[in-house]
Amino acid sequence: MKTTIYTFALIGIAFFTSCEDYLDKQQDFEGLDESDVFEDIRLAKSALDAAYSYLITDVSATGQGGDWLPNMTMAGEGYPGRLWQTFPQTYPMYAQGDYISLINEKPYNDNGTAVGSTPNFTFRYFDSWKGIRVVNTFLANVGNINNGTEEEIEGLKGQAYFLRAFFYHLLTKRHGGLLYLKENLQLDETLNQERESYQSNLANMLEDLDQATSFLPVTWDSENVGRPTKGAAMALKSRLTLFAASPLVNESGDQQAWVDAATAASELINYANDNGLYTLIDASAASTIDVDHNGDDLFLMETEELEPYRSIFIGPGIQKTIPSEVIFSEVNQKFFVFGSILSPTPRHTLTAGWDHLRGNGSPMSIGALANFVDKFETKDGLAITDDANYNPQEPFINRDPRFYNAILFDGVTDLIVDPNAWNLTGVVDLAQVNEEGKLGLNLHDPGGNANLFWRVRNLTGLRIKKWLPNGARWSGAGGRNHHVNNNIFRMSEVYLNYAEAANEAYGPNGTVPGSSLTALQAINMIRNRVGMPNVNAIYTGSKDLLRERIRNERAIELCFEGIRYDDIRRWKIAHLEENKKVEFLEMRWQGGESAIYPTGFSFENVEQDQLTKTFDDKHYWWPIPNSEVEAVPTFKQTEGW
Repeated sequence: MKTTIYTFALIGIAFFTSCEDYLDKQQDFEGLDESDVFEDIRLAKSALDAAYSYLITDVSATGQGGDWLPNMTMAGEGYPGRLWQTFPQTYPMYAQGDYISLINEKPYNDNGTAVGSTPNFTFRYFDSWKGIRVVNTFLANVGNINNGTEEEIEGLKGQAYFLRAFFYHLLTKRHGGLLYLKENLQLDETLNQERESYQSNLANMLEDLDQATSFLPVTWDSENVGRPTKGAAMALKSRLTLFAASPLVNESGDQQAWVDAATAASELINYANDNGLYTLIDASAASTIDVDHNGDDLFLMETEELEPYRSIFIGPGIQKTIPSEVIFSEVNQKFFVFGSILSPTPRHTLTAGWDHLRGNGSPMSIGALANFVDKFETKDGLAITDDANYNPQEPFINRDPRFYNAILFDGVTDLIVDPNAWNLTGVVDLAQVNEEGKLGLNLHDPGGNANLFWRVRNLTGLRIKKWLPNGARWSGAGGRNHHVNNNIFRMSEVYLNYAEAANEAYGPNGTVPGSSLTALQAINMIRNRVGMPNVNAIYTGSKDLLRERIRNERAIELCFEGIRYDDIRRWKIAHLEENKKVEFLEMRWQGGESAIYPTGFSFENVEQDQLTKTFDDKHYWWPIPNSEVEAVPTFKQTEGW
């Protein structure tokens, strides 16, 4: 547990650490020093490619391990349903605000015994520094390449600047200002560095992204699809400037920060339009799905009208199809290969409910929280508290079409209707007490079976559907037949960034110089493309009113994509009771349909007091590992920790 290695000092380790495996296969290069190796374009490219292995985004997992405490749990979007191994120990540490234990490699008890596995946000800290080391080594030696074209070298430099900014983005959005290294530390260098401010790190990230934008291509050839482009660099700039303009960082409320964020988003929107890139997928026909009481489409797993929108996230076949609105996504191409999942394993597959897959011997699940699901409007474009037609005793009908893409609820046709599947009910049964007077919960009775399926329960009364390919199997016949897109940036986020920043800088109907798009029009574009009406007039009369609907729109459009946790932090609302509480949907059979209970079931959001999170001011910025401060006391711990 105790370690004296100063993590960012790892950046000073010799170049050969990151590409030694490759060089072992190149006997002709044995004995060459670092500068000699970089004379060859192939080796230089291979060296830089090593940085991608350290890139653990918010939709990533290391190796084949899951993200033991994913953003969707931390953001109050869901709650883990795995009843063994790590979740029972790790969730309380987060909920009680014990970030020190979480960040120090593994959660430990008072006796020094590990009680859980290393969460991905801990790997993200250490591996980001390693990735920075690789990038800095490359940039220090790129001038030695003597057999590459200008276009090839510029493409590599663009990737390097993008990656360095991205690694620092992953570090600083959690921990605040650190030390922005553009050159690697030397092993014999005195370690007495001090932490810099977030604003200082931000300036360097933006400088790197401007460099990346100047070097990166508009698109890559087929061999290099998946590498960052100009659009990806601009999307990261949009995300960074929005974060910096928000109350967490922008404590004085400086309007220029909002102008900068609105401008960054506007520049990407104009760039995309000028180049015919990143067009929003049209699923406006979803307005016609029949999801009224016992509607023909209400309990279907998938409907034709929603398929275009659903294809942004999942699709048939093992080869990814990159949707038109995706700007940057993880590059792994296949999911089901020889009965297992390729590394890096997507976070979604391990946490969003893949316990239903036949043959899965290590199942997990995240159930959606009832209080989060209440954010989905009705199909008439009103919050459920504002729509007189909404009946809390029939909560699944006539909701925003995105509800039926994201949420799996009781009665939906089962994902796998297969005589050999674990669940033989044919429908998803999430009731506390169902028609037969039994627990639903979609459980498989273990009956002495050693398989671990029974150890996953849906406790929340709702499941996450957004990342579940219909009919997918873990292995065997019919397996290896679906893909999931691990989208890092997509255009809908950029329009929402624009709407938020433009509203703060210019009001609901103002526009950014050089653009004719208002904040209100931008948010309506996101709504209209899934068949939702424009934002209702009762929410558009002021900057303050529209701000709340923009925030709600982000919650719905970007749900379960690893974004909301950073949103509620940057808005400085994570400490509010509404974002700390955990509510499950309890659904109980009442004996038959009636005027009070149209489905025969009662529905009630029940607060789980024992799961309420602790969140104080200090929790807005995460601590750094204790080993950092022990090794270099001048590199101080995050304030409050």
